[in-house]
Amino acid sequence: MQTSSALRATSFSIAVAAMLSLESCGSSSETASYVTGCFYYYVTTKSSLPEFDASFISTADSSGQRLDVYVSVQENRLKFEKVGDLFRARYILNVRLFHDGEPYQSREIQRVVWRKAYPSFSDSSYDASLVSFRVNAGEYISEIVTTDEVSGEKSSRRFRKEIPELSGRQIYLSDILMLARFDTLGEGRRITPFILKNAGLLSDTLKFFTVLFSEKSASDSVFFDVFKLESHERLPSGFSGSSILSGGLGYDPCLVGVDTTHVYRFLLPVAVGKGFTYILGGVPNPEAGNYVLKVSARDPSGRSATSFLTFRVRGKYFPDVADDLPQMVNSLRYIVSPGQLQKITNVKTDSAVKVNLLKFWQDGGGHVKMNDYYKRVSEANRLFSTCIDGWRTPMGMFYVVCGPPDYVECRGAYSERWMYIQPSTNQRVVIDFRLTRDTDNPEDRYYGVENLYSNMDFWSYYVNRWRTPY
Repeated sequence: MQTSSALRATSFSIAVAAMLSLESCGSSSETASYVTGCFYYYVTTKSSLPEFDASFISTADSSGQRLDVYVSVQENRLKFEKVGDLFRARYILNVRLFHDGEPYQSREIQRVVWRKAYPSFSDSSYDASLVSFRVNAGEYISEIVTTDEVSGEKSSRRFRKEIPELSGRQIYLSDILMLARFDTLGEGRRITPFILKNAGLLSDTLKFFTVLFSEKSASDSVFFDVFKLESHERLPSGFSGSSILSGGLGYDPCLVGVDTTHVYRFLLPVAVGKGFTYILGGVPNPEAGNYVLKVSARDPSGRSATSFLTFRVRGKYFPDVADDLPQMVNSLRYIVSPGQLQKITNVKTDSAVKVNLLKFWQDGGGHVKMNDYYKRVSEANRLFSTCIDGWRTPMGMFYVVCGPPDYVECRGAYSERWMYIQPSTNQRVVIDFRLTRDTDNPEDRYYGVENLYSNMDFWSYYVNRWRTPY
């Protein structure tokens, strides 16, 4: 996403809960026009929208249950205007909350972002804000819309959130919120959430925030546990021409069963008073993979409460690969044979691997060709990543090797057709992609190859273009 046998019984329920809520299998949805349209058009045009992420934390205070909605808008998706020596962007955030049998609640705020320089495409800064709602137990739908006031562009998403029944519980924990920063200002607190999709962008420690409620004063034990989600099967490292013929492109790694490995535990004794206690925690940032953070509390009477948070850690360079030597080598498998790949890597040091890699590209066209290839890999990561890196998906493979399709045809909500036209022969290559895992959120969808209309000469044609000088 092998297994710790001592934790198998416990970890099974963790893994099931995690897979239902993991970002790559999440419960958010874009507007209907995106859901029913072509996935390729959606992923290639969304970069012009005021893209955002959201996180929901369900808790309570003296007035009852509350839902806090944290929204972060990527600043490099906003349109900035030059104002004096600075740059300014303005957008409107609208959050509406729906629950059966109740009038919907709505909050709208205007945000202004000031920058000393216009943000670049690779800029990871974001503007975070919070809106809160009074809620009862049950399923809610939140519709969030961001409107860029300069460009007029809008981005809209819908999220489902199940609010638990907290009344009558003697001890409970709120949802977990991962933090980018936590500041104390006078008697108040300022929380800056981290709700982007790659926890690898954080520092070496993952900080998080949760609220513990206890009916009476006690000395509680709070445990922080991290579990790694791992597949029962070894995921394919990529696809190739042979996998096209064997039907391997229909494989969906996001649907394989998972197990968990316990990788970290920390015990924090907490003396709590009656009511609410705010807990700040931190765990070491693990290696790349999919994880579950479990926070559990137990009081002296044996009463307990548990909360889960799933998160993904990718390489620190993701989605770029130009500085990530293992990814630079692994993504070559589309255009080299297993023997050639082994020749590059069958040396004792990373520096020797780098020398062999550069020699391969020097023989095939030099740095220009190399830079073009890894740019394709990075673009595939931005466009097609789900529970695995985008270059390792079927769409990502064709995108890396053959480039953007010449034509895309929408064939209903669950299928689309890509077409490539070879310049030298005018031969047409047609690939039908079919949705193999359907989710509300287009970003979480996974497509496999249903049909390929061509002979395998087309694959050799595109592969050889990478392996020979211009």
